[in-house]
Amino acid sequence: MLTQTALTRVAPFCLVLVFSMSASAASDSDAHRLDRNLAATDVPGPVVPVVPTSELRVSSGMLPVKIDGRQYELETLTVEPPGPGPFPVAVISHGQSRKPQRLLLRRHLPFAKDFARRGYKAVVFARRGYASSTGDVVDRLGREPFAAGFYVRPGRAAAEDYAGVIEALARRPEIDGTKVIAAGQSGGGFAVTALASEPPPGLIAFVNVSGGRGRPRDYVNHNEDGLVAAFAEFGRTARIPALWLYSVTDRFFWPALVERMFTAYADAGAPVRLDWTGPLWFSGDGHRLMSLGGRELWRPRISAFLKAIGAPNWDRDPGDAAVVFVRPPESLKRNGRWQWLRYLATAGHKAFAVGVGGKFSWAGAQESLDRAKGRALKRCNARGGPCRIVSVNGRDAS
Repeated sequence: MLTQTALTRVAPFCLVLVFSMSASAASDSDAHRLDRNLAATDVPGPVVPVVPTSELRVSSGMLPVKIDGRQYELETLTVEPPGPGPFPVAVISHGQSRKPQRLLLRRHLPFAKDFARRGYKAVVFARRGYASSTGDVVDRLGREPFAAGFYVRPGRAAAEDYAGVIEALARRPEIDGTKVIAAGQSGGGFAVTALASEPPPGLIAFVNVSGGRGRPRDYVNHNEDGLVAAFAEFGRTARIPALWLYSVTDRFFWPALVERMFTAYADAGAPVRLDWTGPLWFSGDGHRLMSLGGRELWRPRISAFLKAIGAPNWDRDPGDAAVVFVRPPESLKRNGRWQWLRYLATAGHKAFAVGVGGKFSWAGAQESLDRAKGRALKRCNARGGPCRIVSVNGRDAS
């Protein structure tokens, strides 16, 4: 078992080790799987051919939802396969953000595309108060980490957003509302765990990626026992199959803590699979597992889980690499080279700019290439230009 201190020491070494590797060669030597209360089915689920990426339809919009009797408009990023449906649906949401209005949904585009290529209509949404979604942020942690409900309350509040989105989508003719999978990253993973304890109609499974709440390294404002107790509380009534995905180098929720959360949740009777992954090739912090760069790690685990529970899935993994590794510009110094890896691993339109003396900046998860280039240049020039764009969308810009 790796402790938090051990992870801090190991992570930089892992980064140095993988820097010269291709993106598809991400280390997964520390992976292992634990199943509790999860009975695999002998009945195969619906299977479809892999949908080519070129046939996916991607759109942005605002989804009207009703939560606690009030109407809201939630920002969405939708990816759907060709055809009229009805499609099973994957509903995906984000983690917490210090600047909620600046949240970029396109960071989760690879995750949504992966489900769409399996035949799902995938909807990434921003919860109330995030990005362009209306309303106030309702899932903030309070100021008393040892108070009753400190973690449970915001978890259930965020779960209400999921339930509202699922209810709104289920009314649409192209949606099969009896086959819904909810997924979330970090705070979103915590939210879908809460959702499973009071599941809306049609929810057949959920995927928790690096889920939890709080900042465990900040012990002044964190109650580790309280977080574990929240998972136990959700597990008392959760009977929806769950897949938990965590990296052994997650700096927010390290193995010893995750195993406590998992044990508390499963001991309460909840069916769950905990799938560990090894380090990420582009970051010393495994909390970024849901990124494009982590796809070789999370894709096969999702496939195995969907097969185990008899959920809709593709007939085979497509086997395409998430990222083509490109060597960094020679002018970049140590920190710049690490940032280059993060740039390659980020989804959406992206651009990397460099200037004199090793200066650099980059922008990713943008809606257009022009916006990505503009933001990268603006930041780089502010650090002491002139700067120029050397890479767009992970390719040479020349």
